[in-house]
Amino acid sequence: MNAAFLLLWGAYTLYALYRNIHGRDGFSFPVQLMQTLLTGFALYWMFTNGKLTRTLWSPPDVGAGLLAGHLLFILALSITHQHPGDVARHALDLRGMAAYLFHAPETALRFLGVAAIEELVFRGTAQEMLLALWGRPVPAISLTALCFCLLHGHFFRKGFVSALEFALFSLLIGIVYYYTSSLTLVILAHTVRNVESVYLENLVSVEDTATKPESGTCQMCPPPLR
Repeated sequence: MNAAFLLLWGAYTLYALYRNIHGRDGFSFPVQLMQTLLTGFALYWMFTNGKLTRTLWSPPDVGAGLLAGHLLFILALSITHQHPGDVARHALDLRGMAAYLFHAPETALRFLGVAAIEELVFRGTAQEMLLALWGRPVPAISLTALCFCLLHGHFFRKGFVSALEFALFSLLIGIVYYYTSSLTLVILAHTVRNVESVYLENLVSVEDTATKPESGTCQMCPPPLR
């Protein structure tokens, strides 16, 4: 089963890479089919290996995931924006973030679903299988992070600094999973990082629209991992 999953995962990554290189962002039936098969494989593998238990959503892991996601967002913004004052201001803007989520709860739910599928497939299953195959964490974490980057189109289109930040995030989330074995933690960290990026994009867009109607693209925001 491990070989079948890894072969399908490799094909999925290569096909996504082909589409990203050619700028094809629309709906793709092969991508959806492979993603569905990989998710099913991953769920079955994790269940049979005793990784889907009642303790999966433990309060300490939930709290750690929320905190880790916020810290990863601060790190991302520090790399992509490099202005300490703005980074600190956005890092402390928890009230604004809460108000945004209150009016748009579907944003958090959508990114939670995306993060759950991606972390289940990449960290919870692929990284674990590679670790069992090679017996060494560095190549397993690194290859998983590389494939994760190649899956996302913005890795190729947002510039070097953004790509560097994204690669660092991919490595860090893999390292966190290796040391904690907590799928909950990495799912929530992934989700929070995404949601905060979208909140900042929305905030900048509103501010720019008020001053410059023709603009509205956030050049400093770390891209959400859609």
